[in-house]
Amino acid sequence: MEIRPLMLSKVLEVDWGDGHTSRLTFEHLRVECPCAECKGHTPDQVQTITGKEEVQLVDIQPVGNYAVQLHFSDGHGTGIYTWDYLRRLDDLQAG
Repeated sequence: MEIRPLMLSKVLEVDWGDGHTSRLTFEHLRVECPCAECKGHTPDQVQTITGKEEVQLVDIQPVGNYAVQLHFSDGHGTGIYTWDYLRRLDDLQAG
């Protein structure tokens, strides 16, 4: 698996072992951040996040072998994006 941030197009590319390549926009990744602050602990606590069209990805940190932690230019960086979650986000973005 390989992961590449494309800064000019604001897209994170993920090359999967099955030959598929995901192209996830930074905006989509920020809006769908899986952290408790954004998603809450229960469905009624989910935050609607808007206004992230210009957000940049400023850092990517590996979390073991199962995830990455993404840090954004708006100061947000608590979301842990598992590989499974990134693949689901690709399916949602494509759908």
